[in-house]
Amino acid sequence: MVSGTGKVAGEESARRDPRDEGGKGGGSLLGWLAAARGYAFALVPLAALLVVAGTYLDTVRTRAYMAEIRADLADRMDAQRARIEGRVTGLSLMLRGLEAAIESDPELSQARYAALARNMIRDNPEILNIAAAPGLVVKYVYPTKPNAAVLGFNYRTDPAQLRSVAAARKTGQTIMAGPLRLLQGGREGYIIRMPVFLHTDSGARGQFWGVLSLVIDAQTFYLRAGLVGREQSITYAMRGPGGTGAKGPVFWGDPRIFDDHPMLQEITLPYGSWQLGATPAGGWPTSAPDAFWVRLAMLVAGLFVLGSAWLVLYLMRRHRSAREQLLRAIGAIDDGFALFDADDRLVMCNDRYRSLYTVSSDLIRPGVGFEELVREGVRRGQYPAAVGREEEWIAERMAAHRRADTMVEQQIEDGRWLRISERRMSDGSTVGFRVDVTEMKLAKDAAEEANRAKADFLSVLSHELRTPLTVILGFARFLSDRKSSAVLRKMDAADGPDSGATTDVFDSYIEEVGARAGKIETAGNHLLMLINDLLDFSKIEAGKLQMSREMLPLSELVVDVLDQFGTQAEEKGLVLTSLVGDEQIYADPIRLRQVLLNLVGNAIKFTDEGSITISARQQGDRIAVSVEDTGCGIPAEMTERVFREFQQVDNSSTRRAGGTGLGLAIVRRIVELHGGEVTLQSLPGKGSTFSFTIPVRSQAGASRSVA
Repeated sequence: MVSGTGKVAGEESARRDPRDEGGKGGGSLLGWLAAARGYAFALVPLAALLVVAGTYLDTVRTRAYMAEIRADLADRMDAQRARIEGRVTGLSLMLRGLEAAIESDPELSQARYAALARNMIRDNPEILNIAAAPGLVVKYVYPTKPNAAVLGFNYRTDPAQLRSVAAARKTGQTIMAGPLRLLQGGREGYIIRMPVFLHTDSGARGQFWGVLSLVIDAQTFYLRAGLVGREQSITYAMRGPGGTGAKGPVFWGDPRIFDDHPMLQEITLPYGSWQLGATPAGGWPTSAPDAFWVRLAMLVAGLFVLGSAWLVLYLMRRHRSAREQLLRAIGAIDDGFALFDADDRLVMCNDRYRSLYTVSSDLIRPGVGFEELVREGVRRGQYPAAVGREEEWIAERMAAHRRADTMVEQQIEDGRWLRISERRMSDGSTVGFRVDVTEMKLAKDAAEEANRAKADFLSVLSHELRTPLTVILGFARFLSDRKSSAVLRKMDAADGPDSGATTDVFDSYIEEVGARAGKIETAGNHLLMLINDLLDFSKIEAGKLQMSREMLPLSELVVDVLDQFGTQAEEKGLVLTSLVGDEQIYADPIRLRQVLLNLVGNAIKFTDEGSITISARQQGDRIAVSVEDTGCGIPAEMTERVFREFQQVDNSSTRRAGGTGLGLAIVRRIVELHGGEVTLQSLPGKGSTFSFTIPVRSQAGASRSVA
């Protein structure tokens, strides 16, 4: 806790090292020398330890580097082996396809054979030719033209090749011979030979048909297998021609590779294997490539230790000073501050935090758990909102504390309100502030109460004004209609010599009274409209405007509204037009009629010539209704303002049109209660288009109040 001197709970003021006071007076030099001597003795064993550690690290790094090279070499050799095996296997499988064709048709035609072989050679440039020798006599070869001399060759006449053919026939396996010198151009190559047996109906191997031979150019094969043709950081060699593996001699690459502790991989052939050996290009390294720089760094590090020690001492002093300053700053904060660790135990807080929670202030000490503080505070009646629902309130408070991402307002036992703001830090600890917002809360409540009072006042005033206004309008209608007076009716019925003159006088009088009464009625209707607007707005503000929606034809409402404004439009020479079809909408008919009356009434009020058009169009599951006029238009900067309460384009006392400025605000609220929205497009001097959307089908609930 922060004491009167600004200390924070759980923290002791740092003790100063007498040497920290150096730099002033004559004793500072002696203090510095004493400190230097003490640290020198401490640094000697540290430097020795650093040398030993550096030597050990250099050895470990060299071993790790060698292991890394061997692991990388093993991975790359494995990939190389897979490429070689993939090429050999792929070529062997091609012969399997040709074997299947021969088994199905032992008397295969030359054209059929050429077609099959052509497809095999097309994507495999290492294949020089594919030959088939039924009865060990070459009958088929592709391509034919450069290999025509092979046709008719009898393997029995060549002991060297006969041995390979005999081995394939005996084992029933595909055998890869080579590398050997080819007859075609004297190039080095390989020959893959596959025996072909005609199977019986039961699937057993039957009569020996002959042998298939696939001749491969060695250099192209090496290129396709990735052994040559690009810069190599690895030197390869292979041994075991004819599938003899490690027992055979080296047939490709530098034989010395197998004498330099190479890494080895077995390349599996259809029958037998080759052995692949590899070493890094240039031989195995004896140390890591940056060993010199590492050793130099170790030396520099040893020399750097002394300066680092002094820097650490300086930073420790600065850290201690900064910590003290931070604690003093926390103690000076006007708001309550607390820090809880990752285990939710109090680390520190200031005095303001403790003073806010007077009921449980004796518990607020470093190490106490947050939940313990909350539970004990609830038990002591510190939180009025928890009374009667203690466990539920504690669970809600703990959940908000664990989230630590929201602000909570909390009332305490003395009636004050605190705004609690908590945030989680990267190490899991939680920092929190407690701000006394009692005055702000009271001001907000007062403002809300004033707003409710305003709404209640408008509602009461509107109801009170309607009663006398109804009487005024009734008498105005009485005065404006001669036939409503019984006396005047009797005078009209009287018959005498002077009745005509009397009638003329009374007619003039009644006409004058009627004209004035008409003005009373007009003004009364205007006042009634204003009161209705105030009443509707007060209901909306109070959340009491009821909505009773139903499916209804839009055209009926539009025709009714246009009929009501027909005379007024005719007096101004305006044309009222409806382009509404047979659209069905889901709306409150009374409130939707009010929307149309407001929009059309505004259009007539601000249009001196031209027309007013009501149209409707489908927009998904809504109907968009538009009221377009050719009036004075509205500036772009005013298109949002006109929908606000008590606002008009011209709010001056000399404006051309009267009204409270509530009409469009009520329109927006009613449309939004229907689930739609209102938009305005206008161009000054050209006219305005007010549009709103209404659902076309029933939704959940047929009645809704303002929320």
